[in-house]
Amino acid sequence: MKKTYLISSTLALLVILGGTFLVRGIGQPDDIALSDRFTSSFLQEDLKTDEGFHFFESQNGHYSMWYPEGFYLQDEPPSYISKDHYELLNLYEDGTDSNGIERHIQIRYESGISADLVETNLNLLLKDTAYNDEYIELDHQGNKIFHGSSYQIIDEKNVHTLPSQDHDANRYFALVVNQNKTKHISVYYRLNCLEQATCKIDTKKEESFFETFINHIEFR
Repeated sequence: MKKTYLISSTLALLVILGGTFLVRGIGQPDDIALSDRFTSSFLQEDLKTDEGFHFFESQNGHYSMWYPEGFYLQDEPPSYISKDHYELLNLYEDGTDSNGIERHIQIRYESGISADLVETNLNLLLKDTAYNDEYIELDHQGNKIFHGSSYQIIDEKNVHTLPSQDHDANRYFALVVNQNKTKHISVYYRLNCLEQATCKIDTKKEESFFETFINHIEFR
């Protein structure tokens, strides 16, 4: 009777685990963030986020964020670098959407620096992405956030930056700074249009996505 009981318990456990794996598989069948071994190693699925995101913990342990579904993390230098005072991440969307848009997010974390470097990095963001140095400044849960958007087109080798008020923005940027300005994160979000594609951008959706992303960066 004892041997029979042990076999039954094992079978019951396998059924329970099998059901759990099946539910997870049905709920998230095509999310490369979970199927990619390197990317998934940073994700903590037991911590709750909104739909479309996972909880992400940095390798150096100095910040966390909500990581978007459908993106994988490049795992080799120079696209990925992790040190105690510096971390560089490049997130790539798995393929393109139905409009021929491919998305890329670059994140750069820095700490142990002077407050002057915060202003320097903000100026770099504005120079690379902003139209006429335009940006919005806000306070959010102890962080100072400088962010904005623009529309960029490439004419041969020249980059032209236009206001997002007149076009559907394809570039977003943000600088997220902690309260005492000892840590900050630069964020670039690019929507790239493939040739011979419609590239219709849902501006409200992209704005909501980016705001959710930068609002859930937390420093440790």
